[in-house]
Amino acid sequence: MGIGVIQDQSGARFMLDHGIREVSGDYKPVRRVRVRYVIPHIVTAIVFSALGITVEHYLTSNQTTIEKDLLVIHGAKPVDATELRSVIVRNGLTVYWVGAEAGYKYLLNAAVPSSISVRYIPAGTSGKDATVTYREVGTFVSVGAFSITQNAAKLENGVGFINVDGDAVYYDSRDPTNVYMGIKGKDIQVEIFDPRPDQALAKVMSS
Repeated sequence: MGIGVIQDQSGARFMLDHGIREVSGDYKPVRRVRVRYVIPHIVTAIVFSALGITVEHYLTSNQTTIEKDLLVIHGAKPVDATELRSVIVRNGLTVYWVGAEAGYKYLLNAAVPSSISVRYIPAGTSGKDATVTYREVGTFVSVGAFSITQNAAKLENGVGFINVDGDAVYYDSRDPTNVYMGIKGKDIQVEIFDPRPDQALAKVMSS
C-alpha cells in the first residue's frame, strides 16, 4: 500500500441539539381542582429531570471522549487503525500515512495541527524507546510545498521526480531512509522515514 490521507472534509463539526418543546393538550375537568393544577407541574418536573439526566449523560460522555482524544493527539496513547481514524475525523485533522500494517499500533502527535506525525510501533510496545527507530510519517503545512520539494532535487546529492499521483518527490541519495513529497495542488509536504533501506522510497513509488 502506498501513501494515503485520513481526513474529514466537513471539519468534523458536532452539535448538541437538545430543545425544550412545548407539549399542549386538552385536560378534562377533574373534581379536585388542586390536582388539576398540580399535575402539569409534576409532568414539567419529570420532563426537566429527564432532560437534565440526558444532558448530564451527554456532557459526561463527551468529556470522556475529549480526554481520550487529547491523550491520543499528544502521543500519549498508542491506538489501532480504527481508533486512529476516529480521532482524526472527530477532530477535523488531515493526516497522511502509508496504510495499516499488521501487528502494529500508531502513535499520533498532532499537538500542533500544522506539524503532525504518525509513528508505527509494534503492538505491545510504548514507542518511547530512544534506542529503537520506527517508521514515521509526517504531515507538514508548507506554503508552496510542491515547488519547494521539486527544487530540493537540485541540491547536491538530491534526487527528485514526479510520482504517479503527480506529487513531487525528493530524497538525498546518501540517505534514502528519509523521503519528502510535496502534494500536488496543496500546501502540504509529507515526510516518510523508515529505518529499513528503500522502504520509504517504495511507499511513494507505489502511491
